[in-house]
Amino acid sequence: MDILIIPFVNALMAFYYLTGSLGWAVIIVTVLVKLVLFPLVFPSLKSAEKMREIQPKLKKLQEKYGKDSKGLASAQMDLYRNEGVNPMSGCLPQLLQLFVLIVFYQAFNKVVMFAMDKVALVDINKLLVNGFKLDEGIKLSMDFLGSNLSSTPSSTFSSGNWAAIVIPLILLVGSALGQYLSAKLMMPNSKKIDENAFTKATPDKEDDMMAMMRTQSTYMMPLMTLFIGWNFNLGILLYWFINSFFAYGQQLVVNELVKRNKKK
Repeated sequence: MDILIIPFVNALMAFYYLTGSLGWAVIIVTVLVKLVLFPLVFPSLKSAEKMREIQPKLKKLQEKYGKDSKGLASAQMDLYRNEGVNPMSGCLPQLLQLFVLIVFYQAFNKVVMFAMDKVALVDINKLLVNGFKLDEGIKLSMDFLGSNLSSTPSSTFSSGNWAAIVIPLILLVGSALGQYLSAKLMMPNSKKIDENAFTKATPDKEDDMMAMMRTQSTYMMPLMTLFIGWNFNLGILLYWFINSFFAYGQQLVVNELVKRNKKK
């Protein structure tokens, strides 16, 4: 795992030296990662928006073919091909997002453990390039906007210090909100299609399953973020907060590009 976290640890230390704040280092690294990965996820985001836009056409196909599941499947594949859509388009951004979160979690924890004297100087320096190696006796500041980035919302709330609860609450709820907005953005356009009518158009349960998965993505993932994030340190929540809203912004940009190209 060390080979994966080395770039993140070095990036965090580089921007810590530059800004004097680990919080700002987390924000900058998060934005840079999103920008670097954008060319990889752009086709998926574009395809996902197209998938959302063709829901009315899919509904008409289901009404046309009724119980003919083979004919429907063939017609759907032709529609996907003609529209340049990949039905699984939403998977890549989600998988990349999860992978990067895991790697970033490991990298940030290395820095936090060193700051808490639970990782030796020699061990953290093994991960750093020569220009970023730490000197003996250095102390890293975990403070960001009056909160300790190594603390968790659960520990902050139990401390009874109500002034210190504001930032953890914003990061925790904001991360869930960002997830909700991103998922909601990918839901079928309610002005063009009735979701219930769409799922009842065929006798099998495939479309019901798709609708259920969309609902889970929209509501369950934000709830899971709240539940899991309760015991995440604030540095990870800060990453997740910036990541969620930046991803939402990227999807808005891609959606607008798709609409403009459609008008040409």
